[in-house]
Amino acid sequence: QLYGFYKGMGFPLLTAGALNSIFFGVYGNCLRALENCCKRHDPGNSDISKYWYTNVFMAGVGAGIVQVAFATPIELVKIQLQSQTGTWEKQHIRKHVGPINCILHIVNEHGLRGLYHGSHIMLYRDSLSSGLYVLTYAVCLDLLHGPQHVWTVIFAGGIAGVISWASIMPLDVIKSRIQADDLANPEYKGIVDCTIKSFRKDGLHVFGRGFVMCSFRSFLVNAATFLGYEWSLRFCQDM
Repeated sequence: QLYGFYKGMGFPLLTAGALNSIFFGVYGNCLRALENCCKRHDPGNSDISKYWYTNVFMAGVGAGIVQVAFATPIELVKIQLQSQTGTWEKQHIRKHVGPINCILHIVNEHGLRGLYHGSHIMLYRDSLSSGLYVLTYAVCLDLLHGPQHVWTVIFAGGIAGVISWASIMPLDVIKSRIQADDLANPEYKGIVDCTIKSFRKDGLHVFGRGFVMCSFRSFLVNAATFLGYEWSLRFCQDM
């Protein structure tokens, strides 16, 4: 049924704006802090542009790390809802009937710590991809002479999304399998165990499974994200 394509969508949809706000808020503050640090440690050199790409990457990594604290429970609930079996008519065979029910079940069975199942792999995934994400966007904008035009922002944002996803696609596959696992009786003992078992069962190609669709989705989503980001910055600066 058509409903199956939208399993687990509600919770991420409601929280997407908050996560983006956290990410770009932390990113902007980290970038300013790094720029000020460079000025203090190199007061004789007024040109700090040579540190720009390094600062952008490190600020992105910092924002990604902070975001994990909020994103892990959301990702876990989404994956748990998407991976369970059942149809619209057979709700009674489902383990979770919705995001709130899923959260309560996990907390009752495993405590608050249970909501952070898979946080280690998410930390590795999001720290690397977030740094590459904003770095790629900054490089593309420089090559395209800034964000003055809408299509420049759309292209740079889309490319940033594709490259960041491509860099961590294997980690995302492992993360999804770990978070889809039964928390009470897990099949995987950790990241390495999941990697080995996935390779033995499905071969090397499993770590790139879904890359084409993820890239297409990532281009569109992140083009829109950075367009909203640039418009928001301009709006705040004009106030």
